Amino acid sequence: MAGSDADPNPWTALSASLRPSEDTAVAWLRGLGNNPAAPPEVLVGLFDAGPRPCVYFLYRDDLPDGVLDAAVVHPAKSVRVTAAEAGRLSPAQWSRLLAATDDPALRAVLAELAADQASYRASGARIGVANPPSPGSRPPSTPAEIATMAAAVPDITADSPTYAVWWIAALHSDTDAMRRLAASPNLLIRRSVARAPRLPPDVVELLAHDTDRVVRLLSESCEDAPADLLLEVWSWWSGSFSFPGRPRNHPNFPRHGLLRFAEDPAPRMRLLALDDPASSALLVERFSHDPDALVRTRAALDPRLSAASAVRLTGDADHHVHSSARRNPALPADALVSSLLDDHCAEAAARNPAIPTAVMHRMISLATPRQRP
Repeated sequence: MAGSDADPNPWTALSASLRPSEDTAVAWLRGLGNNPAAPPEVLVGLFDAGPRPCVYFLYRDDLPDGVLDAAVVHPAKSVRVTAAEAGRLSPAQWSRLLAATDDPALRAVLAELAADQASYRASGARIGVANPPSPGSRPPSTPAEIATMAAAVPDITADSPTYAVWWIAALHSDTDAMRRLAASPNLLIRRSVARAPRLPPDVVELLAHDTDRVVRLLSESCEDAPADLLLEVWSWWSGSFSFPGRPRNHPNFPRHGLLRFAEDPAPRMRLLALDDPASSALLVERFSHDPDALVRTRAALDPRLSAASAVRLTGDADHHVHSSARRNPALPADALVSSLLDDHCAEAAARNPAIPTAVMHRMISLATPRQRP
């Protein structure tokens, strides 16, 4: 364990004389880019690390202040282009990026990208909504026009992929229109209503009990989805890239009363018990022995996990479990260092927030090829 007489400072294993393998070096850089405790100076240091800098972390939505500011003026084209493509730059950052780009052809491409991103934001375009047939298309404005256009919407089967009908999305703020359309027998129309950001209570109640699962996924985009619907959807839906974290990170997802699921036969429901503020370290330990890998993974991520269990779970047969255990700050330093030196798990270990900042800098230095004399 860390601090033992045999190894009082395990971090000395990452000394200046260490020569990590190329695979380990790349794994460190990738992991540090996604380490939630990595300060701005560490992330900025990754811009110049390795034979080819690993800068995909610029897509993170939780980047510390200052990282993008440094990226847009970095001399490496790959860093500036990745920052631009991530889609999170402010107008001032775009101006600095374009000013820092000497190549006229690249500057023109980046300027077009900036304009496209600004146009998309200004248009109010939303995820999961089909585009209008033409720039001049206008949604219906009267009940009669709504009925006429609704009659022309083709029906679909339950297994059909769906984008919300553009004109229905344009009427999402019209509560009367949503009430009429939510009662439609046409599945595409009901799915289109379910994409509304806000809906009146009676419409939410109607759609929450729809026989179609995709309609009930209003829990992804609708801020008014009720807690019972969110729990029901969680039992069978693992989420999508379009709405990451939903339904579990929905503001209406219950945060209390989840301990009742600790004995639930369904693993997805059982793991929710650890999200209850009334849960305990004892429950974390119990779940670390759960027969289901989903539940063990949730326990492996919990900072209340004991050091001994964190070590034990690094040997779990399930990839998600042992990777999660290596990211847990409860993992003792000697076990963490051992994982950092293993090609097969170095990336997960490099995401552990318990790595001291000075060691993060040392890892970057060790992972960066030295110039031959």
